[in-house]
Amino acid sequence: MTTRFFSFAMLAAAMSTLVVGCSSSGPSQSPGQSAATGSETTVRLGFFPNLTHAPALVGVAPGHFDKDLGPNVQLQTQLFNAGPEIIEALRAKAVDIAYVGPSPVVNLYQKSGGKGIQIISGACSGGASLVARAGAGIVKITDLGGKRVAVPQLGNTQDVSLRSFLLKNGLNTDDKGGTVQVLPIKNGDTLIAFKLKQVDAAWVPEPWATRLIKETGATRVLDERSLWPDGKFTTTVVVVRPDFLKDHPDVVASFVKANDNAVDWINKNPAAAIALVNKQLGALSGKPLPDGVIQESWKRLTFTSDPDLRSIEAQAAAAQAAGYLKEVSAPWASLVLPKPNATSL
Repeated sequence: MTTRFFSFAMLAAAMSTLVVGCSSSGPSQSPGQSAATGSETTVRLGFFPNLTHAPALVGVAPGHFDKDLGPNVQLQTQLFNAGPEIIEALRAKAVDIAYVGPSPVVNLYQKSGGKGIQIISGACSGGASLVARAGAGIVKITDLGGKRVAVPQLGNTQDVSLRSFLLKNGLNTDDKGGTVQVLPIKNGDTLIAFKLKQVDAAWVPEPWATRLIKETGATRVLDERSLWPDGKFTTTVVVVRPDFLKDHPDVVASFVKANDNAVDWINKNPAAAIALVNKQLGALSGKPLPDGVIQESWKRLTFTSDPDLRSIEAQAAAAQAAGYLKEVSAPWASLVLPKPNATSL
């Protein structure tokens, strides 16, 4: 899947009717704060304080998204723990554009008849692992029988992966007649749960998987990349509310460009990107990640603006197997909008 976003004809028609500017803007403020004031259009952006959302963390720093969005766009950011929370915010029209995992996206897309959400870009591939608490006796997936496993939220991408791969290994969750207990626990609280031996394992994104290992003595049972063809699976995509896209196609197109540029900058400047992302995480949590944690986590991530439709289709099938989708019949190709001619931006 190499074509993305909007058709040139759609963008040209939209720009003939809208005049919201997107040339350059003042510097963004720290994560979670408004990026500008007095703007004609406000973009409410949702994302997670995870490394799998590094393009968002880079983008909200001064000199990145603001450069492409322009002086007439006000960027406001909201933080979330997991995908279903962001999906609810999108449905409630509390967020306009968001970084989120594909599983909650395909769920909403299917249930809304293809009208509730659109993917406009990719952001990250990889970066999730199954981690076992020290002493839990877990060295492979089949050892999860009778165990308690934490996920960021029920219905999120890691939860769907866990349930799908359990089935492929002859196991099931206790709510489906099996013996594996799945516990929705916020990522930060999973650290405490491991230390208190309240859970036996966790299927979580980075940096949380590596933090569990470094801070609690846990072990990485598997890197989820080992379970997917060519080691590739989409972890984070960029989505938009269809009504916001309809009302502000030029602003959305500028955001696509901004995300492309953030991903490109990350890949061309890995050392600077790691430093900037860690600075942003530090601003959010009050303390940046230790160097060993972010360096180890970063090796398990691939940043790309290609959402990889084949991976999304596979994850839709996984969501069906996990019981979150009754059927997989949606025209998934229309979930990802085609890319415009770059010169039209």
